[in-house]
Amino acid sequence: MTRRAVRLGDSCGPHPIVAGRPGRHTRSMIRVALLDDHPAVLVGLQRVIEQERDIVIAGAAPTAPELARALGDRRPDVVVVDHDVARSDGLAQCRRIKDRPHPPAVIVYSAFDKQTLALPARVAHADAVVDKAEPVASLLAAIRAVARGETMLPSVPRGTYDAATARLDGEDLPIFAMLLDGETTSAIAGALRTDADEIAWRAQRIIGRLRPGAGRAGEPELELVGVPDLPFR
Repeated sequence: MTRRAVRLGDSCGPHPIVAGRPGRHTRSMIRVALLDDHPAVLVGLQRVIEQERDIVIAGAAPTAPELARALGDRRPDVVVVDHDVARSDGLAQCRRIKDRPHPPAVIVYSAFDKQTLALPARVAHADAVVDKAEPVASLLAAIRAVARGETMLPSVPRGTYDAATARLDGEDLPIFAMLLDGETTSAIAGALRTDADEIAWRAQRIIGRLRPGAGRAGEPELELVGVPDLPFR
């Protein structure tokens, strides 16, 4: 199965960021949604993007429920998500968005070095990772690239892969491998003949254990924090 295959939805219903109808802007305009819990970043990005002739802000908010309300019936082409949205993990948000039918492209925008996000971003099916320390022109370039169907993900060194698999439960390794191959939770559930909700839960667990900081002393594993509270409709 190719990385850009149409993704089947799981049993949780449409994600609020994916559920809207296409917007009324012309095809030449890239509709972008911004999800970041840092007010200064959110305001700054809106001001920069508003100056671009080919990109329009479809919605911007610090949380997924607020973004869903801001979008209304507009469907973004690209969603830019902070890596750590109000401590509930933008990587988990990314995976759930990308597991829906015909999802938008997702860019993980992070203060972490993007190399540390290379593997978890691939598992979450992100289309690009951009470091907040880079010039904003890098984010604009990534928005245009993923809107064209391209991906901008760092390579994963073998040592990083080996270290990551050591942090996972043995029963999760087949799921981890299939997620890296671009499979959806529904497809994985079918292949393993198990419940899709169970696979979705384990996918969140995998992402939680792969995120930067996971496993450090005093650093809790972020497996499902905030995910069940997302407002599906």
